[in-house]
This record gives sequence, structure tokens and C-alpha cells, in this order.
Amino acid sequence: MPAALSALLDALYPPRCLVCTQALPSMQPSLCSRHGFDPLEQGPVCPRCAAPKSPHLPAAVACAACRKKPPRFQRTLKLGGYHSAAPLRDWILGLKHGGRRDLAAPLGAALGRLLEAEPQEWRDSALLVPVPLHPLRRLERGYDQALLLARAVAREQGLPCLAALKRQRHTVPQGSPGPGSRLANVQGAFGLRRRARVLRDRPVWLVDDVLTTGATASECARVLMRGGAARVGLLVVARASRRV
Repeated sequence: MPAALSALLDALYPPRCLVCTQALPSMQPSLCSRHGFDPLEQGPVCPRCAAPKSPHLPAAVACAACRKKPPRFQRTLKLGGYHSAAPLRDWILGLKHGGRRDLAAPLGAALGRLLEAEPQEWRDSALLVPVPLHPLRRLERGYDQALLLARAVAREQGLPCLAALKRQRHTVPQGSPGPGSRLANVQGAFGLRRRARVLRDRPVWLVDDVLTTGATASECARVLMRGGAARVGLLVVARASRRV
């Protein structure tokens, strides 16, 4: 494109940040300095739940909470912390509550790149499964953000994506009940679809936007393992600080 035409287009249609629509200085970047998230500094994290852990623990050793009460999933990859990474919070709020389904594509692509460093046992024949949204909540929101994220990861990595799980009953948001009732809130809330036979002996990556207590992901992993999955990992945009 000729420089003069490019300058004219910039003047008529200033490029804007994908997240906050702040005007940008040129046509090249798609994010302002606040909303770039790749890479984010995370520090030592638990390999099982991705919560921050002591730097004195070896990398392969789980945090104290996971050693005491292991969740059903065995691995968690995240882009960053929900409370410590302000740009991720804006991305998630836009995707989940702001009607910005378009944000799922770049977030999912970034999540997909996290898988590239995983060992072969987590990549060979891997299957992506979104944490399902209840139909009533999907109707209210207009789309299922976890499904959009999983499809974007699938495009990035060339992996199959299957909605293998279904919500069998409506549950209140996991941030609402106290810690003691979060497990009870999701117990029996998920089931397998009939086409989930393809799970057998395959590693499965659950895909969701935020990992909060881990109760929902653990219940989903329990159902997937019962359905024949070889192992279950969790792929999330952000990790909140609250635990089961």
C-alpha cells in the first residue's frame, strides 16, 4: 500500500486497540501497551493447578494444597493470573460479559501456543473439550465462551475439538457459595454425550476462561476419566487466587 494512502486511511479510520478501542499510532499493532499479554511474567507455579508456589520447591513438585487434596485434573496451563495480570482481566470481562466474542480468537491462539512446550504424552492424539455452559446461561449470553476458545486453540494447533461434556443441571456461579459448598454445587452437574466414545485412551485438555476454585474443572475431569480419557489437563486464560 502506498505510504500516502496508508496515511490517509490512518487519518480517516485511526487504528484502535482490539480490547479497549484506544487509538493507536499506526496500522501495525492491534493492541495498546496496556492490553498486550504475550508473554506474561508468572513466577513459579504449581504444575497441577497453576497457583503460585514457593520458589524453593522443584518445578515438578505440586503446591501444598494439591499434595494435600489433588484435583482430578493432572496439569494446568494458563496465560497469567486473573488478579495479577490486569490486561487479562479486561480481555476476560470483554469476552464473558461484554459481548466481545471476537476476543476468543486471539486468546485461543495464545493458549494454543502454550501446548507447544508440552511433552508428547500430552500432545499425541490430544483432544480439546470445552467446559460446557448451561443452555440457559448460553441463551442469556448468546454464545459459549469456552467453546469459542477451544475452537480457536484447535485452529492454532490442528487438534480436534469436541463438546464431549454436557451440563445436566443448572448451577449457581462458583464465586457465590462458600468454599465448603462449591464441590457440592457441581457434583453430578456434568455428564458425557454419547459421541464421547472417542475419549478412550486419549489425553484431554479441558478449555475454560478462568480457573477459580478448581471444583468445576475437577468434576469435569472426573467425568472424562470415567469415560476413558488417559489423562486430563486444563487450559485456561487466567488463574484466580481462590482455592477449593
